[in-house]
Amino acid sequence: MLAILPFALLVAAPPPRHEAAAAPPRPSPPSEVAEARAAQLLARLADGEPDVEEVQRAAAAGARADPEELEGWRRRAGRAAWLPKLSAEVRRDDRTWRVVGLTGSGEVDYQRAAPGIEAAVRAVWELDALVFAAGEIRAAEAAARLLRRREDLVARATRLYFERQRLRAALFLSPPEDVAERADRELALEEITAELDALTAGLFRRGRPR
Repeated sequence: MLAILPFALLVAAPPPRHEAAAAPPRPSPPSEVAEARAAQLLARLADGEPDVEEVQRAAAAGARADPEELEGWRRRAGRAAWLPKLSAEVRRDDRTWRVVGLTGSGEVDYQRAAPGIEAAVRAVWELDALVFAAGEIRAAEAAARLLRRREDLVARATRLYFERQRLRAALFLSPPEDVAERADRELALEEITAELDALTAGLFRRGRPR
């Protein structure tokens, strides 16, 4: 006996979709890695330390060259011309003369003294100094010297600050294994720190860790 099976229409199902696997993260370029590590190192070196602007302000204050004070010197030098130059003189004059002659009662011969004291006070105004006083020139020259000294101190403190930071970074990244070399670098660091303290009124020894 023949069995007749129903004829079924089979529809092929689409194949399952496979999502693309996520690509692994691309490693950062070496330059970015180096930049990030350098930033971390600089942040570590700056922790608890004065920044360069603090160092510059402290060095400038040590020069005692405040612009307002220097301008005050010039103004006072100009006003000084209004004051007169005073001089005083005291002189003693002892005058004597001899009297010789005849009077009704006889011959006269004697010496007469007339001591005297003269005093004088003189006031002199230099009117040309009201226009341009020599004191103003001296005040301007002194101010210029102080300003140059302040600029020199600030430049020196700035140079020492970054030299110290480079020494600290080198000691952190590649500390010498040789004891003598390590001691030499430590002493160089202490020397620069001492110079900076002298320029900044002890800014680095006020309880700030190295």
